[in-house]
Amino acid sequence: MDLTPSPDQEALLAATVEWCRAAMPLEHARDRPQGLWRELDAMGWLGMTAPSMGLDHATEALVFAELGRHVAPVAMISTAVARRWTTSEDKVALCLISGRVARVFDAEGAQTALAWQEGAAVSLAWKGAAKASPGLDPSASLSRFDPAPETITLDDSRAGLHLQLLTAAFALGCADAATDMAVDYAKLREQFERPIGWFQALKHLCADMAVRCAVARSQLYYAACALDADEPDATFHIAAAKRLADQAALDNGRGNIQVHGGIGMTDEAYPHLCLKRAHLLSFIAPVANTALLGESA
Repeated sequence: MDLTPSPDQEALLAATVEWCRAAMPLEHARDRPQGLWRELDAMGWLGMTAPSMGLDHATEALVFAELGRHVAPVAMISTAVARRWTTSEDKVALCLISGRVARVFDAEGAQTALAWQEGAAVSLAWKGAAKASPGLDPSASLSRFDPAPETITLDDSRAGLHLQLLTAAFALGCADAATDMAVDYAKLREQFERPIGWFQALKHLCADMAVRCAVARSQLYYAACALDADEPDATFHIAAAKRLADQAALDNGRGNIQVHGGIGMTDEAYPHLCLKRAHLLSFIAPVANTALLGESA
């Protein structure tokens, strides 16, 4: 199994990086332009997972990790999964079902959502416009349905694995963003007439963040290739990728705030955006211990 990106994958990734930096910087995450979703669709990222495109999951993982680095709309995950495993060509929101309550994220302009329920991907629909309000992640609006609409399990079991894989890719991107932000600040902020990155404690903190990203990235790419190859243990590798990416995003988000100090938690600073997005992603398609440990769990 070759995990080295091909020239075509590297070209697609480079184009994604360039566009995201110009049109979707992280510092604008709380106030995205109205036409962003149309631009994302026009760029092809919402439809790149459609069977007619012929792209593999490994390519998706590369691109979605970069989109996650820029705190892209979370509905990109659910829409991409729906484009591959259903006939939907519309926006599909991302949903978290807890008990009888459905919490739907990025529901503007959508009439359906995808959620994770009992180890599978399910869809749900509603009529009319969903009422949006602020939620945990300031970059993703929250709509609440109580009771939750009726759910329908997607026919192909691979849809759930796909949902976990793309959520893990977004989490890895979130961990990358937190690392980049912490390292840049450690070079800039001075204390005792030296950049704070000169001090060993912060060097170790930033190094640990980079290692978490490297480990999570390796597992994510392997899991994507395992799903492409229809390996019998693909479910395990995707679960491992999700667990590692979630932990990297959460730990790096906390580390980023620690590097920034007290200002990292304030509304005008950006480190808290990474940590809040990491918490949201950790709730989407969570990994059961049995998926990692088997019957011993």
